[in-house]
Amino acid sequence: MKEAAYYTKLSEGRVECLLCPHHCRIPDGRSGICLTRRNSGGRLISSNYCRPAATAIDPIEKKPLFHFYLGSSIFSTGPNGCTFKCDFCQNFEIAQEVMEVEELSPEQLTRMVVDSHSLGIAYTYSEPTIWYETIMEVGGRIRQLGLKNVMVTNGFIEPSPLADLLTVIDAMNIDIKSMNPEFYRRLCKGSLEPVLAACEQVKKAGCHLEITHLLIPGENDDPAETKKLADFIALRLGPETPLHISRYFPRHKMDHAPTPERLLNRAWEIASEKLLYVYVGNVSVGGKEDTHCPECDTLLVGRSGYSVDITADLVRGNADDNRLPKCGNCGIEIPIIL
Repeated sequence: MKEAAYYTKLSEGRVECLLCPHHCRIPDGRSGICLTRRNSGGRLISSNYCRPAATAIDPIEKKPLFHFYLGSSIFSTGPNGCTFKCDFCQNFEIAQEVMEVEELSPEQLTRMVVDSHSLGIAYTYSEPTIWYETIMEVGGRIRQLGLKNVMVTNGFIEPSPLADLLTVIDAMNIDIKSMNPEFYRRLCKGSLEPVLAACEQVKKAGCHLEITHLLIPGENDDPAETKKLADFIALRLGPETPLHISRYFPRHKMDHAPTPERLLNRAWEIASEKLLYVYVGNVSVGGKEDTHCPECDTLLVGRSGYSVDITADLVRGNADDNRLPKCGNCGIEIPIIL
């Protein structure tokens, strides 16, 4: 355990956590909504500090990140707990329940990453923002070793701690679950606006950003909402920002039928009117995981599952002077980090 950052002491032994917009006011001996930031004798403790609830070596495409070191593997881990209580949580066993997990030292966790011989570390599976102290400690070590730090997050975090994290994080995938604030209140027990603000902050900081949107039938699949999401990304994040439209499957408390392919295709078509790189995930639907040149439609990257085929038409840039790769057919720059 470690004393948490971003909190203030209140009267009668209570503390107020300032990490995420919930601003939980926590009595002594209790934890906040995330289950893992606990008041111990008037001090806020990160009870999940350096306690990974799951570890694996994954393809970077699984995060999903399609424009960041294509075809790489990455050591993936994450903590117990989450700032949301989503009815459709895909990893509720570790996100919504408290587990007994062994504590490691930052040196041990860093060594596991090094021994994986991978791109670096992805903080994922549950909600990594509540692992703030671990990420700042381990992430700094990873950076010093020339490896990469990646976060897969719901984006529900206050601006100041997010700014700190952006000093060590190289890429993020942020999940925009809906453009309807009521969806967040009803199904996630959270709010939308801080997530949108976090997306803008990440993009402005120059961190590589991709967006995921889980399409749930009858909940967030209205074409008007898909258009609103595409408009937000195009206008506030840039039309080059990749969007992953992901197929929903029944999980946790939600038993809706899986998303029909026709709804995924319709959402892809709507989003593609405004965005240059739109992908469909969790199902194979006619090449909608491939990357085409937005100018001439040349196939640049073919994907099947987690297999990646970088075609000869994606011409590598020069990493030394930060030049992006180009389409070999028409010559425009393609925002992919190789």
